[in-house]
Amino acid sequence: APVVPGGPAPESAADDAAPLPAMTAQQVFAAMSEAAPDACVIAFEAPSFMAAFSQSPIGRMARPDSYYMTASGGLGWAMPAAVGHALAERRTGRNRPVVVIIGDGSFQYAVQSIWTAVQHRLHVTFVALKNGCYGILKSFAAQMGLSGVPGLDIPGIDIAALGKGYGADAHRCETADQVRDRFAAAMTAGGVTVIEAVIG
Repeated sequence: APVVPGGPAPESAADDAAPLPAMTAQQVFAAMSEAAPDACVIAFEAPSFMAAFSQSPIGRMARPDSYYMTASGGLGWAMPAAVGHALAERRTGRNRPVVVIIGDGSFQYAVQSIWTAVQHRLHVTFVALKNGCYGILKSFAAQMGLSGVPGLDIPGIDIAALGKGYGADAHRCETADQVRDRFAAAMTAGGVTVIEAVIG
């Protein structure tokens, strides 16, 4: 369409495009499964997504000493535990990459673990599932018939920027392809990576 001086700017094709649908946790786990090495260690702390994880290929790893999660449901242990395990991997010479799968709520408890991993030059990848809330606490509140519980929404946190601030290679991913590519790169490159996987 011709541009009329003083008239509205022409719409671009991008303006007409519908926004991409939000990723699901299942898509994140499937993408990670495609890029996961045969031998890695996983520390899991995303309780809202336990069912989806356990049904994915990466959640069904059968190798001994390769999967850790808390038995109590307490939050805040996975990130420091992963750093300790990465130190052990290096000391024993096994050198398997260590992967943390964590919700964005749990991520806030021990975020300084990223700095420790960077300072010790460990091979740890933090995959944070970002839905902007404490999902498991919301589900507990619903089960107990509670409404209006404060502090369960946590909007406006830039997880990739936090990772970069602590010295990690950090990326925001909004598609499964991005997750797969970044995760594959993290597995082969070594070092500390933070992947912010934005889910619906």
